[in-house]
Amino acid sequence: MPFSKLTALCFVIAAAFLPFSVSFQPGTDYGLYKTTNLYNCSGYFSTSNVTVPNSVDTLPQLSANTTTGWERWDFFVYGSLPIVMRWSQDTESEHDSAPLGKIEMVISVINGKHIQTSVSGPLSYQNQEFKEISIGSNTFQWDNAGQWYNVTVCAEGYTLVLSIYSAMLDTFHPNVGYYNGRLSSVGAPDWFGSIPIPRGHSFGYLLTPDNQNITVGGTAVLKHTFSEQSLSQYLIKYSSAVAWGYSGSFLDTLLYYQTNETSGAGHVPAYLGRAISVPGSEDVWQSASAIYAVTDDTALYQLTTDSVQGIIGDTLGQFFDLGGGMTTYYLLNGMTLGPFNGSAVNGTVVGLFEVYQSP
Repeated sequence: MPFSKLTALCFVIAAAFLPFSVSFQPGTDYGLYKTTNLYNCSGYFSTSNVTVPNSVDTLPQLSANTTTGWERWDFFVYGSLPIVMRWSQDTESEHDSAPLGKIEMVISVINGKHIQTSVSGPLSYQNQEFKEISIGSNTFQWDNAGQWYNVTVCAEGYTLVLSIYSAMLDTFHPNVGYYNGRLSSVGAPDWFGSIPIPRGHSFGYLLTPDNQNITVGGTAVLKHTFSEQSLSQYLIKYSSAVAWGYSGSFLDTLLYYQTNETSGAGHVPAYLGRAISVPGSEDVWQSASAIYAVTDDTALYQLTTDSVQGIIGDTLGQFFDLGGGMTTYYLLNGMTLGPFNGSAVNGTVVGLFEVYQSP
């Protein structure tokens, strides 16, 4: 991992905007013009200075009554039970349907099988001392600091309750064209998103229809994306991944998107961070080191995906939206060799790999 390429840079956020068609929530960071890709300096911090969390960014940015547009929140949890949980309003491939909230969830493995379930209902939210999004009686809530997220979902006899702690209090915004949160090319239909929790720790439980109470916990990520147009109008496919590389000395988090637009353009936003364990307590991570976040910057980050190497493993779940788009989730398993204190350290890689294919 190219930690050695990090240098001490300062950055400036300029108050410049494009005439976006998306109407953002007041107070969000979306659409701000940034003048640099590298957000921080290398070193050790009790909290990250990549991007200060903005709790408003996680709120719905599209009106719940809109008939054009879609929005989605993805929770990825990897630990005792790998989990993908998608909260959405409308679908990526069809942007002009009647508004509908939906939660889709896939969990592996319970009694030797994958559990895939869903529940639908009206989506609503509140923006007060704490923030909340609800679909029917299901909720996820977070505080103004963007530090704690609490999720409760009941679907087809399963009840999942999770508390997620944002371990390093940082967020990641892709910035195609240097516009904060932008995932699509400038001039293409507006597609925005952020990762409010790049590195979270989760704990909770899962109740099954046969009254099993299963403890759930592990590392966690929350992604948020939205657009007023269907992806199929300008996107062929995209892939996204969260990979955790860990040893007894460090925990690395890699997040990226790789997009392929119909125009031939493509973009690669990526986030890479490291947490150092507390001496004598390998499960407690106290500091961040050498964190950076880049978009389309091959001098700092080069992405190669090669399934032949065996890192991309079993299919965890597959989802089809109303417009015919298909999203597939795969488990990641492998090994990594990362620098630590001047030498190479072997570590284990786990995570999730997502591929969206337009119809």
